[in-house]
Amino acid sequence: SMLLYFRMNMLLLNMEMEKRLAMQKKHLEQLNRTCEGILWALNYALDYRDHETWGHSVRVVGYAVTIGRAMNLTDEELTLLAWGGFLHDIGKIGIPDAILFKAAPLDVKEWEIVKRHPVLGHEIINQIDFLQATSEIVLYHHEHYNGNGYPHALKGEEIPLPARIFAVADALDAMTSNRPYRPARSLEEALAEIRRLAGEQFCPRVVKALFSIGKNRLKAIQDKVGEDGSIGTFREELPGLSLVF
Repeated sequence: SMLLYFRMNMLLLNMEMEKRLAMQKKHLEQLNRTCEGILWALNYALDYRDHETWGHSVRVVGYAVTIGRAMNLTDEELTLLAWGGFLHDIGKIGIPDAILFKAAPLDVKEWEIVKRHPVLGHEIINQIDFLQATSEIVLYHHEHYNGNGYPHALKGEEIPLPARIFAVADALDAMTSNRPYRPARSLEEALAEIRRLAGEQFCPRVVKALFSIGKNRLKAIQDKVGEDGSIGTFREELPGLSLVF
């Protein structure tokens, strides 16, 4: 009968649709694995060059994502924040070793060379389609809220929010980490300095979000990232970031 014929056709159509959806899901999983592979390859390249950068990147991503959560960013926005965080210093691949690893303070000419790394990183990231959405963090993470940053001297809301979040996270880790030319500051000292620079170097809204988190949570991020950059149980605490961790 026509009804039986119609039902058979619908059954076959449903089976075909399920088959196509399964294939699309498989292709998407393969694409995700490829994307993940590219991300880690870039990270390993940077880690091979400067191992300290890896541990720094992991901690900064932890701070940035925690601040982003306090500012009610979506999981998708947090994922982009994390990806951009891991790759923020990829441009340092183009900085000579003699400058990158210099124990003494840099002279003016050397500092101008270091200041190129956001632009170099942006050029690298823009060669990879799926990472282009993270490139604004790479390019703008050294911009200052008052317009005195680099490379483009952007000011206030001209700086994309992910880059403003990342600038605070980056500074927090830099201040609380040992450097060849100075010892690490305490978390309390670093937070006081960030509060002092709110409205100058840093976005006041982001600084407010940072202080809403609490020192214990920030200290936990420091403690969970080992000297070798290992993240331990940290990955379980970042839902929605399956491609990152």
